[in-house]
Amino acid sequence: MAWYPGAVKMELQPESSTQQAIRPTQVIYHSIAAPWTPKRTYEYWRDSTNLESHFGLGFDGTLWQYLGTQTRADANYRANRRADGTGAISLESASNLDHTDPWTDEQVEELIKLGVWAHKAHPDIPLRICRSASDPGFGYHRLYSDWALGGTDCPGDARVKQFRELVFPAIVARATGAPEPTKPTTPSVPPTPRRRRRPVAYRLTGA
Repeated sequence: MAWYPGAVKMELQPESSTQQAIRPTQVIYHSIAAPWTPKRTYEYWRDSTNLESHFGLGFDGTLWQYLGTQTRADANYRANRRADGTGAISLESASNLDHTDPWTDEQVEELIKLGVWAHKAHPDIPLRICRSASDPGFGYHRLYSDWALGGTDCPGDARVKQFRELVFPAIVARATGAPEPTKPTTPSVPPTPRRRRRPVAYRLTGA
């Protein structure tokens, strides 16, 4: 199992010991549609569902890892693990309840760092946006229907724009030593949630 040194290791059991191995070929970024810390996300995976991601990212850039990246996580529907043993690394990030907000500057920085590490740690993850649901590379949850049972808007329009214009270009730049794109300033403090409800992203996904 591979553990990212930039994350707090909080191993999720029994999933870490019982779920199948994968050969990572993709990285998929999500929003959890809840203003949760990585600790709260861990508790949700542990106590309330049989789904989980590899990583959880807070608004302040705090990153926890729940499963080794060579163990199947069940956040990406058909991309969790394919018949050939390939699968996706998944990251859940805190957001507002409708996942309409942009990633904070702190979140953006961690998404970039993790992407560079994943590419270097797993040679089957190339520096490109996935060209199909099974094509190796980087993506976001709503990019392909095979990644979300029933479809999803996750991670929202604002974060898709950041992924394409900032996050992914910066991953490529850092991994290759090229100049990085200019970072627009995004809020460090999320807006106050309007109401409380369970996260919507995982009513729409499954193993």
